[in-house]
Amino acid sequence: MLKLIKRCPEYVSGYKAYCQELYDNNVIYFRPTDPKLIDYEWFSRTKGFYDKKETGEIQPKSFHFWAVDGGKFIGEFQLRTEFPPKVMTDIGSIGYAVRVSEQGKGYGTEILKQGLTIAKEYGMEKVLFTINDENAASAHICEKLGGRLTDKIEAYNDAEGRHILRRYWLYL
Repeated sequence: MLKLIKRCPEYVSGYKAYCQELYDNNVIYFRPTDPKLIDYEWFSRTKGFYDKKETGEIQPKSFHFWAVDGGKFIGEFQLRTEFPPKVMTDIGSIGYAVRVSEQGKGYGTEILKQGLTIAKEYGMEKVLFTINDENAASAHICEKLGGRLTDKIEAYNDAEGRHILRRYWLYL
């Protein structure tokens, strides 16, 4: 059974394998940590950084969860609880990904369902999805769970280059 958990050292090797799959398959819509940077000390080395993201010392304030199923690392979920310009025009409130070898099995939908419950627990009334116009799978999942397309804007980031970004609001 899939569950979202806080980052923890027990799943670092699974996280590295997940990152490697995304890099090997040139997934550009969600770029995780470069797997070359993940070594034995990576978790302890990055813990302070992620703790600061949760307190808002590093903006936008965000919370990171890993998706696991029966001990297997499946993907990740990120929640940003504030709406500064970077959230509104680039990264959105929600970020998630499923490892390539596990795609097409319903994990994306389940990660988002559980993630929306977490968003409610953090007191959010709505979340913003920003989805590359070419990412039909993510748009489908967002719409299936109640996201309503608000508009499309031009956007740019290093991974995707210039692209059209769909913005969806989903009310919790």
